[in-house]
Amino acid sequence: MICPLINAPINPVDCMENQDLKEESIPEKFKEKENWKNICENCKYQSH
Repeated sequence: MICPLINAPINPVDCMENQDLKEESIPEKFKEKENWKNICENCKYQSH
């Protein structure tokens, strides 16, 4: 799957883990875009 936060492939497990982590625990590379939370919350892979 292509993660829209980094525009690169990531493992589905990494995607699910990022969704469950507290904001401060998410790796910085996923938070570089200004509206990263909104992108993640509205991603087609979002499981919550």
